Amino acid sequence: MTKQKLELTWIGKSVRPKLEPRILLEDPTKSYHAKHRISENDLFDNRLIFGDNLLALKALEHDFAGQVKCVYIDPPFNTQQAFEHYDDGVEHSVWLSLMRDRLEVIYRLMSVDGSLFVHIDDNELGYLIALLDEIFGRSNRVSIVTFKQSSASGPKAINPGLVTTNNFLLYYVKDKSAWTPNRVFVPTVRDDRYSKCIENFDAPYAEWRLVGLRDAFLRSTSLQSWDDAKKKYMDKLEERLTQFVLANAERVVRTARVAPKDVNESAREALSASLVNTGTVHRSVREGKENYYFINGEQLIFYKAKTKEIDGRVCTASPLTNLWDDLLSNNLHNEGGVAFPNGKKPESLIKRCLELSTKQGDLVLDSFAGSGTTGAVAHKMKRRWILVELGDHCDTHVLPRLRRVVDGEDVSGITKAVGWKGGGGFRYYRLAPSLLQQDRWGQWVVNREYNPVMLAEAICKLEGFTYDPNDAHYWMHGHSSECDFIYVTTQSLNADQLQALSDEVGMERSLLVCCSAFRGDANRYPNLTLKKIPKMVLKRCEWAHDDYSLNVRNLPLAKLETPEPEAVPKKITKEIKNQASLFDGGDE
Repeated sequence: MTKQKLELTWIGKSVRPKLEPRILLEDPTKSYHAKHRISENDLFDNRLIFGDNLLALKALEHDFAGQVKCVYIDPPFNTQQAFEHYDDGVEHSVWLSLMRDRLEVIYRLMSVDGSLFVHIDDNELGYLIALLDEIFGRSNRVSIVTFKQSSASGPKAINPGLVTTNNFLLYYVKDKSAWTPNRVFVPTVRDDRYSKCIENFDAPYAEWRLVGLRDAFLRSTSLQSWDDAKKKYMDKLEERLTQFVLANAERVVRTARVAPKDVNESAREALSASLVNTGTVHRSVREGKENYYFINGEQLIFYKAKTKEIDGRVCTASPLTNLWDDLLSNNLHNEGGVAFPNGKKPESLIKRCLELSTKQGDLVLDSFAGSGTTGAVAHKMKRRWILVELGDHCDTHVLPRLRRVVDGEDVSGITKAVGWKGGGGFRYYRLAPSLLQQDRWGQWVVNREYNPVMLAEAICKLEGFTYDPNDAHYWMHGHSSECDFIYVTTQSLNADQLQALSDEVGMERSLLVCCSAFRGDANRYPNLTLKKIPKMVLKRCEWAHDDYSLNVRNLPLAKLETPEPEAVPKKITKEIKNQASLFDGGDE
């Protein structure tokens, strides 16, 4: 019987790219760090990578698999505008394949307790949920968060039908059994059920006197009546009352009925006593917990339990839900000092994702960097980060934004909330060109742009070795274990050279020798494994493939209603190019 599973299928799902694990080349002229240390915990080894995001993710896999604690991505939304003349099913299929390829690498990069947030609109929401369920497992879906990003106003408010104000965040973890979520609270309005105040809180609890909250407030202001308070504070009255409640949270209370079965035996005795001796507060002591207080058969509940310190300010707080409607930013266009119309996300949104899923020092990844919001927020929150971006705004937007963050010049976004003063730094990388290229006769040869150092690092990555050249031993270019090494050279090695290598390596160690050619019997040297470059890697990857943003050359055209077939190809080509650049740049 054929084993079956529930899955989403689409055109081209079985086609998977054979990605080349490229090396990353640092550009020291664009790497950046602060002029001095701000603290001992400053982070410098962050990475900004310029290049195709799928190739960049593959390039990171060798060194960072299982290490990324949080991934936030804001991929381009499939708005059905890029493929106007293609069949709808094909359009969905292309988008899903592009997402599947990236999400599978992201899954491997994540730590076992890592979290993923995918920002998406409702065009592909249902499809993407099914895809993520397949990759991560439905049991590892944490939540579908509704993010209110705008209000029903402006030009869109006059459109027919429903006004779109929300996007969504799909929240997944790699392994829920290993995942420990952080508890996050958000500010909320004053709870007016707490309508009483303990007038003499410093007295023994049995002598406490309860008065109305308004009366307690009036006494603190020397006002005679509530009407006097309304006249003095007008529309600021609620704000002043809230300030009073927060400043006196340990003595602002409400009463609540409690059933004897819902408390322990000691508390039941105090509860019963409060029914007999009315008007007097009775206490039940609890070890390691807040004590119970009862009066007139009801429990006293203190406002202090409803307060939290959020961004350095004590406020009324409630647990975070899956509706995020409190992050609208009136100054979003000014955040980071860069303009990114219709794409920039508020720093407070990324901050919330990182608060849920990380702590200081954890590694954060965004492979659709956009304007660099994720990197800016991660840096301010003292998380390590990796950003990937292919568009020109990697240099025009992301790079200057992150430099301002490092220098402490960015006062926008979450800067004040987290107390950011500057510091740390980052390294700027670009993807190396493909290791192999075709010569004029169509033969695959090592790319002329590769020097010996680049070649050695690239072969190490392809063979699964850690690139770690040793100055004491010329043949130690990398290692896979304490006694297993690799040597990469463009030379043709003869029998004498191979024998010398074998003798120096010794029988207690093994060496993979990658060379252009060799002469002699390869079986003569039991501690050497001989492979030829480039033959050894020819079938490993798709060489000289630099753009994985889109591939629609073989997709079928849908039937067109237009009578002008000659005008279609140019328009389609233009739209495909637009989608290609969008997919690597992302919406953020």
